[in-house]
Amino acid sequence: RSFHYILLNWILLFLFTVCKAKKAENDVVQEVIYSNSIRALSELREIENSYMEHLNNYVSFLQQKIKTLRIFINSLTPNYLDHKVDRYKYVSNPLNSFGLLRRAHQDWPKLIAYLKDQGNIKVDIEEMNKLINRTPHANDMEEALMGMDRIEHFYDLKSSDMAQGLVAGQQLSSRMSASDCLALADYMYKRSEFRRAAEWYRIALSVFTKPKNNIAFKFYAPKRKELEKMFVISRLQEGSVENLTDCLKELSQDPNNSLVHLRPRKSPTMIEQGCQGKFPPGPQLVCRYNSTTTPFMRIAPLKEEEISRDPLIWLYHDVIYDSEIAQLTNVTREEMILGTTTNYTTPDRVNRLFHIKVTDDDGGKLDKTLVNRMADISGLDVGNTTTLARINYGLGGYFQEHSDYMDIKLYPELTEEGDRLMTFLFYMTDVPVGGTTIFPGAQLAIQPKKGSALFWYNLHNNGDPNLLTRHAVCPTIVGSRWVLVKSMLNYEQMFKKPCYK
Repeated sequence: RSFHYILLNWILLFLFTVCKAKKAENDVVQEVIYSNSIRALSELREIENSYMEHLNNYVSFLQQKIKTLRIFINSLTPNYLDHKVDRYKYVSNPLNSFGLLRRAHQDWPKLIAYLKDQGNIKVDIEEMNKLINRTPHANDMEEALMGMDRIEHFYDLKSSDMAQGLVAGQQLSSRMSASDCLALADYMYKRSEFRRAAEWYRIALSVFTKPKNNIAFKFYAPKRKELEKMFVISRLQEGSVENLTDCLKELSQDPNNSLVHLRPRKSPTMIEQGCQGKFPPGPQLVCRYNSTTTPFMRIAPLKEEEISRDPLIWLYHDVIYDSEIAQLTNVTREEMILGTTTNYTTPDRVNRLFHIKVTDDDGGKLDKTLVNRMADISGLDVGNTTTLARINYGLGGYFQEHSDYMDIKLYPELTEEGDRLMTFLFYMTDVPVGGTTIFPGAQLAIQPKKGSALFWYNLHNNGDPNLLTRHAVCPTIVGSRWVLVKSMLNYEQMFKKPCYK
Protein backbone atom coordinates (compact mmCIF):
# COMPACT_ATOMS: atom_id res chain seq x y z
CA ARG A 1 0.00 0.00 0.00
CA SER A 2 2.87 2.36 0.82
CA PHE A 3 4.46 1.63 -2.54
CA HIS A 4 1.18 2.39 -4.37
CA TYR A 5 0.80 5.60 -2.41
CA ILE A 6 4.32 6.75 -3.37
CA LEU A 7 3.74 5.75 -7.01
CA LEU A 8 0.47 7.69 -7.10
CA ASN A 9 2.22 10.78 -5.73
CA TRP A 10 4.92 10.51 -8.38
CA ILE A 11 2.31 10.21 -11.14
CA LEU A 12 0.38 13.23 -9.83
CA LEU A 13 3.62 15.23 -9.55
CA PHE A 14 4.54 14.26 -13.11
CA LEU A 15 1.11 15.28 -14.46
CA PHE A 16 1.28 18.56 -12.55
CA THR A 17 4.75 19.29 -13.98
CA VAL A 18 3.62 18.49 -17.53
CA CYS A 19 0.50 20.68 -17.23
CA LYS A 20 2.55 23.51 -15.77
CA ALA A 21 5.08 23.23 -18.60
CA LYS A 22 2.27 23.23 -21.17
CA LYS A 23 0.74 26.30 -19.57
CA ALA A 24 4.11 28.09 -19.54
CA GLU A 25 4.57 27.16 -23.18
CA ASN A 26 1.15 28.57 -24.08
CA ASP A 27 1.81 31.72 -22.06
CA VAL A 28 4.93 32.55 -24.08
CA VAL A 29 4.15 35.28 -26.60
CA GLN A 30 5.66 34.39 -29.94
CA GLU A 31 7.82 37.16 -31.32
CA VAL A 32 6.38 38.73 -34.43
CA ILE A 33 8.49 40.65 -36.93
CA TYR A 34 6.27 43.33 -38.48
CA SER A 35 8.86 45.37 -40.37
CA ASN A 36 9.56 42.69 -43.01
CA SER A 37 6.08 42.88 -44.54
CA ILE A 38 3.74 45.73 -45.45
CA ARG A 39 0.88 43.28 -44.82
CA ALA A 40 2.09 42.79 -41.22
CA LEU A 41 2.68 46.52 -40.74
CA SER A 42 -0.94 47.11 -41.71
CA GLU A 43 -1.93 44.76 -38.85
CA LEU A 44 0.29 46.73 -36.47
CA ARG A 45 -1.58 49.87 -37.56
CA GLU A 46 -4.82 48.08 -36.65
CA ILE A 47 -3.37 47.21 -33.23
CA GLU A 48 -2.50 50.86 -32.76
CA ASN A 49 -6.16 51.68 -33.50
CA SER A 50 -7.22 49.37 -30.63
CA TYR A 51 -4.53 50.75 -28.38
CA MET A 52 -5.72 54.29 -28.99
CA GLU A 53 -9.34 53.31 -28.38
CA HIS A 54 -8.53 51.98 -24.91
CA LEU A 55 -6.35 54.97 -24.25
CA ASN A 56 -9.22 57.31 -25.11
CA ASN A 57 -11.43 55.47 -22.61
CA TYR A 58 -8.82 56.04 -19.94
CA VAL A 59 -8.49 59.71 -20.86
CA SER A 60 -12.23 60.20 -20.65
CA PHE A 61 -12.25 58.72 -17.14
CA LEU A 62 -9.32 60.73 -15.82
CA GLN A 63 -10.29 64.30 -16.62
CA GLN A 64 -7.45 65.76 -14.60
CA LYS A 65 -4.95 63.95 -16.87
CA ILE A 66 -6.60 64.68 -20.17
CA LYS A 67 -4.20 67.38 -21.36
CA THR A 68 -1.12 65.20 -20.98
CA LEU A 69 -2.72 62.19 -22.64
CA ARG A 70 -4.26 64.21 -25.49
CA ILE A 71 -0.81 65.56 -26.32
CA PHE A 72 0.45 61.99 -26.55
CA ILE A 73 -2.48 60.88 -28.71
CA ASN A 74 -2.08 63.80 -31.09
CA SER A 75 1.65 63.16 -31.36
CA LEU A 76 1.01 59.64 -32.67
CA THR A 77 -1.22 60.14 -35.69
CA PRO A 78 -4.06 62.49 -36.63
CA ASN A 79 -6.19 59.89 -38.43
CA TYR A 80 -7.97 56.72 -37.34
CA LEU A 81 -7.52 54.40 -40.32
CA ASP A 82 -10.60 52.20 -40.25
CA HIS A 83 -10.35 50.60 -43.68
CA LYS A 84 -7.78 48.02 -44.77
CA VAL A 85 -6.95 49.98 -47.92
CA ASP A 86 -6.20 53.11 -45.87
CA ARG A 87 -3.93 51.15 -43.54
CA TYR A 88 -2.06 49.67 -46.50
CA LYS A 89 -1.65 53.15 -47.99
CA TYR A 90 -0.45 54.51 -44.65
CA VAL A 91 2.23 51.86 -44.04
CA SER A 92 3.33 51.92 -47.70
CA ASN A 93 4.90 55.27 -46.84
CA PRO A 94 8.32 54.42 -45.27
CA LEU A 95 8.26 57.39 -42.93
CA ASN A 96 4.83 56.35 -41.61
CA SER A 97 5.99 52.72 -41.26
CA PHE A 98 9.14 53.68 -39.39
CA GLY A 99 7.31 56.16 -37.14
CA LEU A 100 4.67 53.52 -36.39
CA LEU A 101 7.29 50.93 -35.38
CA ARG A 102 9.28 53.40 -33.31
CA ARG A 103 6.17 54.68 -31.49
CA ALA A 104 4.99 51.15 -30.72
CA HIS A 105 8.44 50.05 -29.52
CA GLN A 106 9.54 53.13 -27.59
CA ASP A 107 6.59 55.42 -26.72
CA TRP A 108 3.81 53.02 -25.74
CA PRO A 109 5.72 51.19 -22.95
CA LYS A 110 6.78 54.57 -21.53
CA LEU A 111 3.16 55.66 -21.46
CA ILE A 112 2.10 52.46 -19.66
CA ALA A 113 4.76 53.09 -17.00
CA TYR A 114 3.44 56.63 -16.59
CA LEU A 115 -0.17 55.50 -16.28
CA LYS A 116 0.67 52.90 -13.63
CA ASP A 117 2.02 55.66 -11.39
CA GLN A 118 -1.31 57.47 -11.37
CA GLY A 119 -3.15 55.49 -8.70
CA ASN A 120 -5.11 52.25 -8.52
CA ILE A 121 -8.04 53.19 -10.72
CA LYS A 122 -9.14 50.17 -12.77
CA VAL A 123 -9.44 51.29 -16.35
CA ASP A 124 -8.36 50.03 -19.74
CA ILE A 125 -4.69 49.67 -18.76
CA GLU A 126 -5.08 45.88 -18.64
CA GLU A 127 -6.33 45.83 -22.23
CA MET A 128 -3.54 48.13 -23.31
CA ASN A 129 -1.03 45.82 -21.63
CA LYS A 130 -2.38 42.95 -23.74
CA LEU A 131 -1.82 45.06 -26.85
CA ILE A 132 1.69 45.87 -25.66
CA ASN A 133 2.41 42.13 -25.78
CA ARG A 134 1.68 42.26 -29.51
CA THR A 135 3.91 45.26 -30.22
CA PRO A 136 7.33 45.14 -31.90
CA HIS A 137 10.25 43.66 -29.99
CA ALA A 138 13.82 44.97 -30.10
CA ASN A 139 14.64 42.77 -33.11
CA ASP A 140 11.76 44.27 -35.06
CA MET A 141 12.87 47.79 -34.16
CA GLU A 142 16.36 46.90 -35.36
CA GLU A 143 14.93 45.65 -38.67
CA ALA A 144 12.99 48.90 -39.10
CA LEU A 145 16.12 50.95 -38.47
CA MET A 146 18.00 48.81 -40.99
CA GLY A 147 15.23 49.44 -43.52
CA MET A 148 15.44 53.22 -43.10
CA ASP A 149 19.24 53.01 -43.24
CA ARG A 150 19.03 51.11 -46.54
CA ILE A 151 16.62 53.63 -48.05
CA GLU A 152 18.97 56.51 -47.22
CA HIS A 153 22.19 54.71 -48.13
CA PHE A 154 21.25 52.81 -51.29
CA TYR A 155 19.62 55.82 -52.92
CA ASP A 156 22.20 58.33 -51.65
CA LEU A 157 19.51 60.52 -50.09
CA LYS A 158 20.08 63.65 -48.02
CA SER A 159 19.06 63.09 -44.43
CA SER A 160 17.35 66.49 -44.25
CA ASP A 161 15.25 65.74 -47.34
CA MET A 162 14.29 62.35 -45.95
CA ALA A 163 13.19 63.86 -42.63
CA GLN A 164 10.98 66.31 -44.51
CA GLY A 165 9.39 63.54 -46.56
CA LEU A 166 11.28 64.17 -49.82
CA VAL A 167 12.41 60.67 -50.80
CA ALA A 168 13.98 59.80 -54.17
CA GLY A 169 12.37 62.81 -55.82
CA GLN A 170 8.90 62.14 -54.40
CA GLN A 171 7.32 64.35 -51.73
CA LEU A 172 5.50 62.23 -49.17
CA SER A 173 2.64 63.47 -47.04
CA SER A 174 4.36 62.95 -43.67
CA ARG A 175 7.42 64.16 -41.81
CA MET A 176 9.71 62.54 -39.26
CA SER A 177 9.49 63.59 -35.61
CA ALA A 178 12.46 64.48 -33.43
CA SER A 179 12.13 61.07 -31.73
CA ASP A 180 12.21 59.30 -35.12
CA CYS A 181 15.36 61.21 -36.08
CA LEU A 182 16.96 60.48 -32.72
CA ALA A 183 16.32 56.75 -33.08
CA LEU A 184 18.05 56.76 -36.47
CA ALA A 185 20.93 58.86 -35.12
CA ASP A 186 21.52 56.44 -32.25
CA TYR A 187 21.41 53.51 -34.68
CA MET A 188 24.00 55.13 -36.97
CA TYR A 189 26.21 55.92 -33.99
CA LYS A 190 26.18 52.29 -32.80
CA ARG A 191 27.22 51.23 -36.30
CA SER A 192 30.13 53.72 -36.23
CA GLU A 193 28.50 55.74 -39.05
CA PHE A 194 29.48 58.89 -37.22
CA ARG A 195 28.97 61.50 -39.96
CA ARG A 196 25.49 60.18 -40.73
CA ALA A 197 24.72 59.97 -37.00
CA ALA A 198 25.74 63.61 -36.56
CA GLU A 199 23.46 64.66 -39.42
CA TRP A 200 20.49 62.91 -37.83
CA TYR A 201 21.26 64.41 -34.38
CA ARG A 202 21.34 67.87 -35.97
CA ILE A 203 18.08 67.22 -37.83
CA ALA A 204 16.47 66.04 -34.58
CA LEU A 205 17.48 69.38 -33.07
CA SER A 206 16.00 71.29 -36.01
CA VAL A 207 12.57 69.62 -35.71
CA PHE A 208 12.64 69.56 -31.91
CA THR A 209 9.72 71.29 -30.22
CA LYS A 210 9.32 71.23 -26.46
CA PRO A 211 5.89 69.88 -25.43
CA LYS A 212 3.66 72.41 -23.74
CA ASN A 213 3.04 69.96 -20.93
CA ASN A 214 6.10 69.26 -18.75
CA ILE A 215 4.89 65.78 -17.81
CA ALA A 216 4.62 64.82 -21.48
CA PHE A 217 8.15 66.14 -21.95
CA LYS A 218 9.44 63.68 -19.34
CA PHE A 219 8.41 60.46 -21.03
CA TYR A 220 8.72 60.88 -24.77
CA ALA A 221 10.54 64.03 -25.83
CA PRO A 222 14.31 63.97 -26.49
CA LYS A 223 16.49 66.41 -24.56
CA ARG A 224 18.04 69.26 -26.54
CA LYS A 225 21.30 69.29 -24.55
CA GLU A 226 21.71 65.56 -25.09
CA LEU A 227 21.22 65.98 -28.84
CA GLU A 228 23.83 68.75 -29.00
CA LYS A 229 26.29 66.66 -27.00
CA MET A 230 25.84 63.60 -29.21
CA PHE A 231 26.28 65.69 -32.36
CA VAL A 232 29.67 66.96 -31.18
CA ILE A 233 30.78 63.50 -29.98
CA SER A 234 29.83 61.98 -33.34
CA ARG A 235 31.82 64.55 -35.28
CA LEU A 236 34.85 64.14 -33.04
CA GLN A 237 34.65 60.34 -33.40
CA GLU A 238 35.07 60.76 -37.16
CA GLY A 239 37.69 63.52 -36.91
CA SER A 240 39.77 64.65 -33.95
CA VAL A 241 39.76 67.19 -31.13
CA GLU A 242 41.37 69.65 -33.55
CA ASN A 243 38.03 69.75 -35.39
CA LEU A 244 36.11 70.88 -32.27
CA THR A 245 35.73 74.52 -33.34
CA ASP A 246 34.43 73.51 -36.77
CA CYS A 247 32.05 71.02 -35.16
CA LEU A 248 30.52 73.72 -32.96
CA LYS A 249 30.02 75.93 -36.02
CA GLU A 250 28.36 73.06 -37.90
CA LEU A 251 25.95 72.58 -35.02
CA SER A 252 24.35 75.98 -35.68
CA GLN A 253 24.29 75.63 -39.47
CA ASP A 254 21.26 74.83 -41.60
CA PRO A 255 20.73 71.02 -41.51
CA ASN A 256 20.02 71.17 -45.26
CA ASN A 257 23.77 71.73 -45.70
CA SER A 258 25.40 68.30 -45.65
CA LEU A 259 28.28 67.76 -43.26
CA VAL A 260 31.80 67.52 -44.65
CA HIS A 261 33.24 64.01 -44.92
CA LEU A 262 36.15 63.81 -42.49
CA ARG A 263 37.06 60.38 -43.85
CA PRO A 264 37.36 59.21 -47.47
CA ARG A 265 33.97 58.43 -48.96
CA LYS A 266 33.37 54.91 -50.30
CA SER A 267 32.42 54.54 -53.94
CA PRO A 268 28.91 53.17 -54.56
CA THR A 269 28.68 49.46 -55.27
CA MET A 270 27.27 48.15 -58.53
CA ILE A 271 24.00 47.33 -56.73
CA GLU A 272 23.74 50.88 -55.38
CA GLN A 273 24.45 52.32 -58.83
CA GLY A 274 21.65 50.19 -60.25
CA CYS A 275 19.22 51.25 -57.53
CA GLN A 276 20.09 54.90 -58.21
CA GLY A 277 19.31 54.45 -61.93
CA LYS A 278 22.91 54.84 -63.04
CA PHE A 279 23.12 51.78 -65.28
CA PRO A 280 23.54 52.61 -68.98
CA PRO A 281 20.40 52.18 -71.13
CA GLY A 282 19.67 48.53 -71.83
CA PRO A 283 19.85 47.02 -75.31
CA GLN A 284 16.91 47.76 -77.61
CA LEU A 285 15.83 44.21 -78.41
CA VAL A 286 12.48 42.79 -79.50
CA CYS A 287 8.85 43.16 -78.39
CA ARG A 288 6.43 40.65 -79.93
CA TYR A 289 3.46 38.38 -79.37
CA ASN A 290 4.61 34.88 -78.44
CA SER A 291 2.31 32.45 -80.23
CA THR A 292 4.62 29.49 -80.85
CA THR A 293 5.69 27.98 -77.51
CA THR A 294 2.61 25.76 -77.07
CA PRO A 295 -0.50 25.07 -79.20
CA PHE A 296 -2.63 27.10 -76.76
CA MET A 297 -0.49 30.19 -77.47
CA ARG A 298 -1.72 30.20 -81.08
CA ILE A 299 -5.17 31.29 -79.94
CA ALA A 300 -4.02 33.30 -76.90
CA PRO A 301 -0.59 34.83 -77.63
CA LEU A 302 1.22 36.68 -74.84
CA LYS A 303 3.08 40.01 -74.94
CA GLU A 304 6.79 39.22 -74.79
CA GLU A 305 9.60 41.74 -74.29
CA GLU A 306 13.15 40.50 -74.75
CA ILE A 307 15.24 42.12 -72.00
CA SER A 308 18.61 40.43 -72.51
CA ARG A 309 20.29 37.67 -74.51
CA ASP A 310 23.12 37.12 -72.05
CA PRO A 311 21.73 36.21 -69.65
CA LEU A 312 18.48 35.12 -71.33
CA ILE A 313 15.75 37.28 -69.77
CA TRP A 314 12.23 38.00 -70.98
CA LEU A 315 9.47 40.18 -69.51
CA TYR A 316 5.88 39.09 -70.19
CA HIS A 317 3.13 41.67 -69.82
CA ASP A 318 -0.45 41.19 -68.56
CA VAL A 319 0.02 37.53 -67.61
CA ILE A 320 -1.55 37.58 -64.14
CA TYR A 321 -4.96 39.16 -63.64
CA ASP A 322 -6.38 41.45 -60.94
CA SER A 323 -8.81 38.78 -59.68
CA GLU A 324 -5.95 36.30 -59.32
CA ILE A 325 -3.75 38.86 -57.57
CA ALA A 326 -6.55 39.72 -55.14
CA GLN A 327 -6.91 36.04 -54.23
CA LEU A 328 -3.16 35.45 -53.91
CA THR A 329 -2.54 38.47 -51.69
CA ASN A 330 -5.58 37.88 -49.48
CA VAL A 331 -3.60 36.13 -46.77
CA THR A 332 -3.29 36.87 -43.08
CA ARG A 333 -0.01 37.41 -41.29
CA GLU A 334 -0.49 34.10 -39.47
CA GLU A 335 -0.59 32.27 -42.82
CA MET A 336 2.82 33.65 -43.77
CA ILE A 337 6.21 32.91 -42.26
CA LEU A 338 9.36 34.97 -41.98
CA GLY A 339 11.56 34.45 -45.03
CA THR A 340 15.31 34.42 -44.45
CA THR A 341 18.43 33.82 -46.50
CA THR A 342 19.71 30.25 -46.79
CA ASN A 343 23.15 28.68 -46.57
CA TYR A 344 23.31 28.88 -50.36
CA THR A 345 22.73 32.65 -50.54
CA THR A 346 24.53 33.94 -47.43
CA PRO A 347 26.60 31.11 -45.88
CA ASP A 348 28.11 33.37 -43.23
CA ARG A 349 24.86 34.76 -41.76
CA VAL A 350 21.06 34.58 -41.85
CA ASN A 351 19.20 37.74 -42.85
CA ARG A 352 15.50 38.41 -42.43
CA LEU A 353 14.03 39.39 -45.80
CA PHE A 354 10.25 39.31 -46.12
CA HIS A 355 7.09 37.38 -45.23
CA ILE A 356 6.39 34.37 -47.42
CA LYS A 357 3.77 31.69 -48.02
CA VAL A 358 4.86 28.61 -49.98
CA THR A 359 2.43 26.17 -51.60
CA ASP A 360 4.06 22.74 -51.70
CA ASP A 361 1.18 20.57 -52.98
CA ASP A 362 -1.27 20.81 -55.90
CA GLY A 363 -2.13 24.28 -54.57
CA GLY A 364 -5.70 24.28 -55.80
CA LYS A 365 -7.19 25.53 -59.03
CA LEU A 366 -5.58 28.98 -59.07
CA ASP A 367 -2.03 27.76 -58.43
CA LYS A 368 -2.37 25.08 -61.09
CA THR A 369 -3.71 27.66 -63.57
CA LEU A 370 -0.66 29.86 -62.98
CA VAL A 371 1.78 26.99 -63.34
CA ASN A 372 0.12 25.96 -66.64
CA ARG A 373 0.52 29.55 -67.78
CA MET A 374 4.23 29.30 -67.00
CA ALA A 375 4.37 26.17 -69.13
CA ASP A 376 2.77 28.11 -72.01
CA ILE A 377 5.36 30.87 -71.64
CA SER A 378 8.43 28.65 -71.29
CA GLY A 379 7.48 25.44 -73.08
CA LEU A 380 8.92 23.51 -70.12
CA ASP A 381 7.51 20.61 -68.10
CA VAL A 382 5.99 22.04 -64.94
CA GLY A 383 5.35 18.66 -63.29
CA ASN A 384 2.47 17.69 -61.02
CA THR A 385 3.17 20.05 -58.12
CA THR A 386 3.17 23.83 -57.99
CA THR A 387 5.61 24.95 -55.24
CA LEU A 388 4.73 28.61 -55.60
CA ALA A 389 6.04 31.23 -53.18
CA ARG A 390 4.04 34.38 -52.39
CA ILE A 391 6.30 37.08 -50.98
CA ASN A 392 5.59 40.47 -49.42
CA TYR A 393 8.44 42.89 -48.65
CA GLY A 394 8.35 45.38 -45.79
CA LEU A 395 9.91 48.67 -44.71
CA GLY A 396 12.99 49.21 -46.87
CA GLY A 397 12.58 45.58 -47.98
CA TYR A 398 15.74 44.41 -49.72
CA PHE A 399 17.27 41.15 -50.99
CA GLN A 400 21.05 41.28 -51.29
CA GLU A 401 22.84 39.99 -54.38
CA HIS A 402 22.33 36.24 -54.71
CA SER A 403 21.90 33.48 -57.25
CA ASP A 404 18.89 31.23 -57.78
CA TYR A 405 21.22 28.48 -58.97
CA MET A 406 23.20 26.65 -56.28
CA ASP A 407 26.03 25.13 -58.37
CA ILE A 408 26.23 21.34 -58.30
CA LYS A 409 30.04 21.47 -58.26
CA LEU A 410 29.90 23.15 -54.86
CA TYR A 411 26.91 21.19 -53.55
CA PRO A 412 27.07 17.59 -54.86
CA GLU A 413 23.89 16.67 -52.97
CA LEU A 414 21.95 18.42 -55.76
CA THR A 415 22.99 15.88 -58.41
CA GLU A 416 19.83 13.79 -58.06
CA GLU A 417 17.39 16.40 -59.43
CA GLY A 418 19.73 19.00 -60.84
CA ASP A 419 20.17 22.70 -60.25
CA ARG A 420 17.56 25.44 -60.63
CA LEU A 421 17.31 25.86 -64.38
CA MET A 422 15.06 28.91 -64.57
CA THR A 423 13.09 31.38 -62.49
CA PHE A 424 9.63 32.91 -62.91
CA LEU A 425 9.04 36.16 -61.02
CA PHE A 426 5.47 37.52 -61.18
CA TYR A 427 4.97 41.14 -60.10
CA MET A 428 1.60 41.36 -58.31
CA THR A 429 1.81 45.07 -57.45
CA ASP A 430 3.23 48.26 -58.83
CA VAL A 431 6.01 49.72 -56.70
CA PRO A 432 5.98 53.52 -57.18
CA VAL A 433 9.49 54.05 -55.79
CA GLY A 434 12.17 51.42 -55.22
CA GLY A 435 11.85 47.63 -55.31
CA THR A 436 13.74 47.27 -58.61
CA THR A 437 15.12 43.87 -59.64
CA ILE A 438 18.83 44.36 -60.40
CA PHE A 439 21.21 42.14 -62.39
CA PRO A 440 24.51 43.90 -61.55
CA GLY A 441 26.73 41.73 -63.77
CA ALA A 442 24.59 42.47 -66.82
CA GLN A 443 23.84 46.05 -65.63
CA LEU A 444 20.09 45.51 -65.99
CA ALA A 445 17.32 47.00 -63.83
CA ILE A 446 13.66 45.99 -64.09
CA GLN A 447 11.00 47.98 -62.24
CA PRO A 448 8.03 45.95 -60.92
CA LYS A 449 4.87 46.41 -62.98
CA LYS A 450 1.62 44.87 -61.81
CA GLY A 451 0.55 41.91 -63.92
CA SER A 452 3.94 41.30 -65.55
CA ALA A 453 6.32 38.34 -65.15
CA LEU A 454 10.09 38.14 -65.45
CA PHE A 455 11.46 34.85 -66.83
CA TRP A 456 15.14 33.92 -67.06
CA TYR A 457 17.49 30.93 -67.34
CA ASN A 458 20.01 30.53 -64.51
CA LEU A 459 22.15 27.95 -66.33
CA HIS A 460 24.04 27.74 -69.60
CA ASN A 461 23.15 25.04 -72.12
CA ASN A 462 25.78 22.72 -70.60
CA GLY A 463 24.26 23.11 -67.11
CA ASP A 464 26.96 25.39 -65.71
CA PRO A 465 25.77 28.43 -63.73
CA ASN A 466 25.48 31.71 -65.60
CA LEU A 467 27.11 34.18 -63.21
CA LEU A 468 25.33 37.08 -64.92
CA THR A 469 22.02 35.86 -63.46
CA ARG A 470 23.07 36.86 -59.95
CA HIS A 471 20.54 39.48 -58.92
CA ALA A 472 19.28 41.63 -56.06
CA VAL A 473 16.19 43.59 -55.03
CA CYS A 474 16.60 47.30 -54.31
CA PRO A 475 15.08 48.56 -51.03
CA THR A 476 11.38 49.28 -51.37
CA ILE A 477 10.67 52.94 -50.62
CA VAL A 478 7.00 53.58 -51.39
CA GLY A 479 4.41 50.87 -51.94
CA SER A 480 3.92 47.21 -51.11
CA ARG A 481 6.05 44.78 -53.14
CA TRP A 482 4.16 41.52 -53.69
CA VAL A 483 5.76 38.88 -55.94
CA LEU A 484 5.07 35.28 -56.87
CA VAL A 485 8.11 33.07 -57.50
CA LYS A 486 8.70 29.62 -58.99
CA SER A 487 11.87 27.80 -60.06
CA MET A 488 12.21 24.64 -62.16
CA LEU A 489 14.97 22.07 -61.85
CA ASN A 490 17.39 21.20 -64.64
CA TYR A 491 17.16 17.42 -65.12
CA GLU A 492 13.37 17.26 -65.41
CA GLN A 493 13.61 19.66 -68.39
CA MET A 494 16.31 17.67 -70.17
CA PHE A 495 14.16 16.86 -73.22
CA LYS A 496 12.11 20.07 -73.14
CA LYS A 497 14.49 22.99 -72.85
CA PRO A 498 15.68 24.44 -76.19
CA CYS A 499 19.41 25.07 -76.60
CA TYR A 500 19.65 28.83 -77.07
CA LYS A 501 22.64 30.34 -78.81
